[in-house]
Amino acid sequence: MRKQLVIGITAAVIGAGALSAGLASAKDGWDRCGDRQEGRHGKYEQMEGKHAARRMDMMADKLALSDEQKTQMQELFQNQQGQMKDQRGAMREMHSALRDLDVNASDYDQQVAALVSKAQEQTAQMIQMRAQQKKAMFAILTPEQQQKFMEMRPAKNRS
Repeated sequence: MRKQLVIGITAAVIGAGALSAGLASAKDGWDRCGDRQEGRHGKYEQMEGKHAARRMDMMADKLALSDEQKTQMQELFQNQQGQMKDQRGAMREMHSALRDLDVNASDYDQQVAALVSKAQEQTAQMIQMRAQQKKAMFAILTPEQQQKFMEMRPAKNRS
């Protein structure tokens, strides 16, 4: 019994310390989702260009892309980048709207249903954009490069 009491008190002290450290480091209080432009999430936009260049170089090497193909692929990815960023922003806004809904509101269910239909539309647009990007990318690649690209994809559970 005494051992359990010591363990319980120790766990409580550690938990309280972790909680206070978390609160001290939290910028927006309890809202951990906060503004995604700050902190580690804001670095996504800064690092995206570096990662995109690295991915492009790896793809160019593995697929043996010509200089013309590299240029076409870079243009394709740059055009899509802005659209995808807008889509991600719209999805973030919907998540915020859902989080901010008043559960006690008389039309809560209707508000949720409206957000669900909006999310479905956004998801459909995102899927269509990705499909169009893949189609445009395959138009640039030769049939051999297309086959190699499909083989490069990680094998996931495809059952």
